[in-house]
Amino acid sequence: MTLLNDELHVAEWLTARVDADTTLSAFADLIPADVALPAVRFQVQARHDMRGVGTHRIITQIDWLIVVTREGHEIAPLVPLADALDQALHDHSGATTTIQILSCVRVEPFSLLEVEDTGVYYRHAGGLYRTQSQPI
Repeated sequence: MTLLNDELHVAEWLTARVDADTTLSAFADLIPADVALPAVRFQVQARHDMRGVGTHRIITQIDWLIVVTREGHEIAPLVPLADALDQALHDHSGATTTIQILSCVRVEPFSLLEVEDTGVYYRHAGGLYRTQSQPI
């Protein structure tokens, strides 16, 4: 089977992992405005198809920025959430009905403090995760 967009199939697996293994909900690209924080957002940072002979894709490698976002300046409330996120994703594999996730590992940690014009603080913590996958 050849998938046309491995990225979307892996995103389905990431969402399921986070939703099942943490108290958080995961969203691709943006957390909807009507969702209460904390929540997880993820987005692709880099993509790479590994090919065998000819044009046949063997493995798709995707680097994802995956973070927990919460409102507030304090770091301490974010620590257990970021740890739970890492435990749900790092060094895991699995599958959906369409794709086999061969590996998911954190490549590097990530954190960021954002301040809106209104003075509201948002903290983000998580990491850059690399998945390797292939169609089932």
